[in-house]
Amino acid sequence: MRHDTRLSRVLHILIHMEKHEGAATSESIAAMLQTNPVVVRRTMAGLREQGYVSSEKGHGGGWVLARPLDEITLLDIYRA
Repeated sequence: MRHDTRLSRVLHILIHMEKHEGAATSESIAAMLQTNPVVVRRTMAGLREQGYVSSEKGHGGGWVLARPLDEITLLDIYRA
């Protein structure tokens, strides 16, 4: 049986986003996690709906934290 690694992957992404200056593209996040950018976009969409991250389209766009990590709990991320 395969283990669900989505929560640990999201936490990994959020920590990197906090340290990263500027927006992180789905492609760069996918390369870091060795997955497909579509998987990243689907995962991040749930966080965007809850207001934890935001995204910009086009050149220079990508994902950024919408709130500081110290304002987001593990339970928040799990539920999103």
